[in-house]
Amino acid sequence: MTQTQTIAVFITGGTIGMSPSDSGLGVAPDNNFENILARLTPRPDIKVEAHQWADIPSPHMTPEHMLQLALDIDTCLKKDHICGVVILHGTDLLVETSFVLNTVIQSRKPVIATGSMRHLGEAGYDGIRNLQNALIACSDLPENSEVLIQMADWLFSARDAIKVDSLSADSFASQTRGPVGRIAAGSLILNQALNKKANTNLAKIDDISPHVVLITAYPGMDSSFLEMLLDGNVEGVVLEGFGAGNVPPKTETGIQKLIAANIPVILSTRCIRGGVHTIYDYLGGGAHLITMGCISAGTLSGTKALLLLKMALACKISHTELHRIFATPDSFSTT
Repeated sequence: MTQTQTIAVFITGGTIGMSPSDSGLGVAPDNNFENILARLTPRPDIKVEAHQWADIPSPHMTPEHMLQLALDIDTCLKKDHICGVVILHGTDLLVETSFVLNTVIQSRKPVIATGSMRHLGEAGYDGIRNLQNALIACSDLPENSEVLIQMADWLFSARDAIKVDSLSADSFASQTRGPVGRIAAGSLILNQALNKKANTNLAKIDDISPHVVLITAYPGMDSSFLEMLLDGNVEGVVLEGFGAGNVPPKTETGIQKLIAANIPVILSTRCIRGGVHTIYDYLGGGAHLITMGCISAGTLSGTKALLLLKMALACKISHTELHRIFATPDSFSTT
């Protein structure tokens, strides 16, 4: 007889549980999750244990929320009868929350995040299918697999996923690796070997710095806003540039002053694919900025680089170690 697996479903909110609002202008949280769980038809070997953690749209999720969710999930996974966790989450910040989970969670048990692009009652509602597929993936994943996102039958690594479409039910893509797997005919199919969760050395991450900012470069940008940061309590800056990590030349004065003030400047790019590379050695060019002391975010998006820097600074990681962490974000270490 097949052994039953108990999977905890952490409910945080999102479109998956929304209904049309009273104003008629759109949809809003409506605590529909009992109805959703009642409509589930999981495999006979899967038992669901619901945890109502919140019912908020994902744009309301703060970095502090993300960290607390990770810590609560890790506590839940310590229970012997829990075999894994599925998170129901809004799609706008699904990849960012999943990235924090992958960095913080110490448990070797599988963790899958999912949601829906259609609200409950809308034609083509994808919530039940995504939840059932996430349960299947969670039950069949190898031990210590990285945190994954399951949407529209596809599986993406939290490190690599990005939301590329604001409307389509198939709205997620991979920045570099492609989908790591899919659910087909009720079975998990992996396309590639999975990484381990980033927290392989069981680093204790129980705080997150509120004093990190993300600034997106724009045409003709100068140093004025960057220099204003010197008068505040900013601990770190993520600068999202163009192309391979290039910014307007007049920003260099402000960048130099931030670095001189011992404030780390992480250089990312607004490009979905490719990442930061030391190709251009002109004023504002990525190679020039790295030589000045900026730290490359590699292929991390600006928002993921922001969250990683927040966690690293809260762990009192040195500037020297920041270079290593951003070079290998899949292996977070405080040593």
